Parts: sequence; C-alpha cells; structure tokens
Amino acid sequence: MQLFVLVFCILYSAVFSEPVSKRSDNEGKDSPLIWLILKQLSSLEARIEKLKDIAIENQKNIVSLKSNNGNSGINKDAKPLDDVNFKVIAVKKKIDHLTKKVDLDKSKLEEQIYQIKRAYSNMGGGDTYVRWGRTTCPPISGTKLVYSGYTGGGYYSHAGRPAEPVCLPTNPNFVKTSGSNAAYIYGTEYETNFFRWNSVQQDVPCSVCHVQFGTTIMIPGKTRCHKGWKLQYKGTLSAGAAGHGGASTYLCVNFHPQYIHGGSANTDGYLLYEVVAQCGALPCPPYRHGYPLTCVVCSK
Repeated sequence: MQLFVLVFCILYSAVFSEPVSKRSDNEGKDSPLIWLILKQLSSLEARIEKLKDIAIENQKNIVSLKSNNGNSGINKDAKPLDDVNFKVIAVKKKIDHLTKKVDLDKSKLEEQIYQIKRAYSNMGGGDTYVRWGRTTCPPISGTKLVYSGYTGGGYYSHAGRPAEPVCLPTNPNFVKTSGSNAAYIYGTEYETNFFRWNSVQQDVPCSVCHVQFGTTIMIPGKTRCHKGWKLQYKGTLSAGAAGHGGASTYLCVNFHPQYIHGGSANTDGYLLYEVVAQCGALPCPPYRHGYPLTCVVCSK
C-alpha cells in the first residue's frame, strides 16, 4: 500500500509539472497574455482528465486490496481490513483535495480571461487600414468594417495635389456651402484593364477596416505574410502614372476589385495604374524588369 501511495504522488507531480516549452506556437490568440492564460486553462483541463484516470486506477487498487484482505485466512501476512480502509479513505481525501484545487485554479483563470477581454474592449485599441477596391472587410476574426465609401484624391495632372488618397464615406456632412476653390478632391478610376478585364475607367470603392488587436502593415512585392502575421488581403501594387504632374502614393488594390455602381464614365481624377519593376538600382534578380508587383496587408 505504501508503494501504491508513493507511485500516486509521483504521477501527480509529473502531471502538474508540465514544462512551458511544450506550448504550441501556432495556437496564438489575439493577445499574447490571453494566449498564455488560455494555454494554462487548456493544460489544467488536461490535468484534470489525467487526475481522473489516476483516481480510477486507485479505485481498482483499492478493490484489489480489499479482495486480498478478504482472503486473510489464506494469507497470514495480509493487513487487517481496518488498516486498509483507513488508507483508502486517506487516498480518497487526497484526490478530493487535489480535484478541488484544480477546479479553483481553473475558475480563477476563467475570471482573468474575462477581465482581460473586458479591459481590451474598453481600451478600443488595435489598428485600422484601408482595403482599396472593395466595399467590405475580409471575413477574419477580430477584423470589422468601420465604413465603406469612395476612393478620393487630387486630379492626376495637378502639381499641387495631395499624394495620399482617402476613403470618402457615402454619407458626408457639410457645414458651409462655399469655399476658396484652391484645393480639390475627385473620385478615383482604374486606368487600365490590368486589375480586371473591364476595369478601365471604372470608379474605385474602398472600405476602412479595424483590427481589434495588434497592428497592420502593407508589404509590397509579396502575396504571403511573414511568420507570426495574419493575412488581411492581397492585391496589386498601384500608383499614379510616372509621367503625370501630380504626386501619388503606392496603394495595395485588392485582387478582383469591385466597382462603384454607375461609375464607368471617363472623368479622370485620381488615376490608378499597376506598378512594374525597373531594374538598375533595384536589383534584378530577385526583381524582374517590367514585372508588375503584388502586395499584401498583414496584421499581428
């Protein structure tokens, strides 16, 4: 019986000393702290199951001990039944104590998870990005649509136009009815059929997306995110034409872009073209002269 109790204690110690290094890196959650607590909770649940298995094995040993002591007339060395019952009760109390302790730790962890999630939701953290060419955000956990609208910017040939386009909402608010007519904003057009077979002259929609946790980045020339980052969307690297007078910036236009309904007229404005590599100061390889560049938006 003493050997059985010793084996039980060793098994319990092994179960409750699982090293941190056994955690799987690919089971990350939205927050590293939440990830850690969830992993601890999952580990506790697994330990409870192991503890139950140990309890079942103890029950079998108890039955065996009682059976052996029932044959005390044959085995003169068998211990008295009262002594066995006393040890059985002690083992059961030990199991009950350990089970209650595990349940208490589990409840504490669940409460911590709840408080952390509540704190994050009240903080309103995370990051935002614009998905150019689409009216919706990707169906990804933790990513939500703020609003959708029209891609707006300066006229392609105006030297003083702002380089950065913006995502204009569909329901603007106005305070005054006139201005100085010194700065302007126009809609945006795909200026080639590279984006889609019939995309030329089509007007460009956009959507502003909020990533609940972490930050976002646009990587030119890639269609996949680096390890540890989550793909939001991928597309074509785009900008204004090199020969136009107005400044522009690099945008990531979503693959298979959408159009604004009724926006197929050739009215110009902020114009988008695919961006192609030019060798020289840009090393070729790995880049290739005249090849259009891709892009990807990632979050972490």
